[in-house]
Amino acid sequence: MKNSIMVNGEKELIITSTLKFEEHFGNNRSAYIFITPASLILLGDHTHYNDGLLLCTTVNKFSVAVARKRNDNQVHLIDIENQTSLSFHLPDINQIDDHHFRHQICLLKLLSNDSLLNNGFDCIINSDIPDHLGLGGLAAKEICFASAIKKILNINISGNKLLEYVRNCELQHIGKISNIANHYATKYAIDGKLFTIDLRKMEYKSVPFNKEKVNFVIINTKERIPFVSDICNERISECEIGIKGLRLYIWGIKNLRDVEQNFLLRHIHMLPKKIFNRILYNVNERIRTEEGIKFLKKNLIEELGNKITESHWGLSHDYEISNDKCDFLVEQSSTLPGIIGSKMISCSPFRATFHIVQQEKTKQFIKKISAIYKERYKTELEILVLSMSDGTTEIPIKKLEMILSN
Repeated sequence: MKNSIMVNGEKELIITSTLKFEEHFGNNRSAYIFITPASLILLGDHTHYNDGLLLCTTVNKFSVAVARKRNDNQVHLIDIENQTSLSFHLPDINQIDDHHFRHQICLLKLLSNDSLLNNGFDCIINSDIPDHLGLGGLAAKEICFASAIKKILNINISGNKLLEYVRNCELQHIGKISNIANHYATKYAIDGKLFTIDLRKMEYKSVPFNKEKVNFVIINTKERIPFVSDICNERISECEIGIKGLRLYIWGIKNLRDVEQNFLLRHIHMLPKKIFNRILYNVNERIRTEEGIKFLKKNLIEELGNKITESHWGLSHDYEISNDKCDFLVEQSSTLPGIIGSKMISCSPFRATFHIVQQEKTKQFIKKISAIYKERYKTELEILVLSMSDGTTEIPIKKLEMILSN
């Protein structure tokens, strides 16, 4: 666990959160701050439920938790971003049902049921993560809160075990689209390195990436996707149907990680077209991710970017979760100077894309893509320019003034 951070865009968020803690709970000298970045899947989307291989980054939009152990069994939660609060006594945890704090309450119930909660606490949570970052934003909020509770209550479990608890809560609330890669990236990522994780081996690594030369441009069309979790979970069900079909022709398939492209293409007529396409995406995405990671290790960034853009078209044509606006943004971006790779953000509640752009070309890229989009759709885009970030970081309050003065 890191004990210091490079303060940039998160400074205001940290200050606001600590001041609110002091306002509601008094002296904050014994409290801890945890800050966790949103994650972004670059390659490997929708392979996580097939022991996938994924490539991720973390970006400088954050969730913050300021928390302190109490000497009684009272729990006080305040969400600054959404202006909501909840208070209860710890022995009553299994009777608490609050939709807004459902992820936090779920975690506390699991920990309590395993006899890991012995004290109450005060906690401020806050975030500047936009909703259109999707599951990577949700993961940040969950991991931040979980890390803070583990620290202040001295819960004697490993970091990976904590992530298991978070994962179990997500499965209850959003289903199998819950992506372990997001959890591990937000917890363990290193600034200036992309994060790879092999979910079959449960091995993860950080690979150097020249962050000083690129920006991550996030584009939100502001078009909301109704029932996005249902759509993504439907794709999972379709792949599971396909696996059952393929097991009739090859013995020993655990999941789509075991299916080779040549084998699949030989059996194209054995599956319904829609099911075949879902599986084809998954198999090809595994290959793209393997190739993309090889390019990354060789510092072949343009080739890596091409794989990321190819991944978008797989999501669009074979997995069928994109739309004309996201396709338009990716297609038009590929014609603009400075673009490295572009792709939709999977399972976001909004139609949104990310674009890896050379830093010196970023302003020009934004100006041109905004004009092109407005001419086509007669509406403005919402655009963020982000950079890479460390994973979850803890800061004792007593070190805050020193950090903020740097």
